[in-house]
Amino acid sequence: MDFSKGITPSGESLKNQKWTILGEPYLPLHVSDSSMLMHAEFNVDSFVPTHVHDTQDEILHILEGEMEFETEGKMIKAGVGDTVTLPMGIPHSLHNRSGALARALVVVSPVARMYDYMVAIDGLSDPAEVVRLGAEHEIRFV
Repeated sequence: MDFSKGITPSGESLKNQKWTILGEPYLPLHVSDSSMLMHAEFNVDSFVPTHVHDTQDEILHILEGEMEFETEGKMIKAGVGDTVTLPMGIPHSLHNRSGALARALVVVSPVARMYDYMVAIDGLSDPAEVVRLGAEHEIRFV
């Protein structure tokens, strides 16, 4: 993947991309071989089921609302200003059970196949296809 260097003006996504993943909007803000930054919105009662990134860490910084993360048998609640690190190889899930919209900055490092995965699942509404494509892009759903 050619990650052209550039500046993303405030409020705009990288190359004007906007991904909709199972109804949730994601805006890529930065991408290089070593890291990717996205703005993500999580609607009320939305979730990302338990999955594992074998080749990257995932970090979320909560901008608005509250999120819950399940990992290693623990429930972590995070609110505005909190940062949650989900290390590679550790199964985790994300939930918005707060009753209000949540927004977060999401960092993935290194990128590995994550950018290509997001492009591949953009616009899909079938969870089974999202899971199938995850396996092809180094993301295992458990």
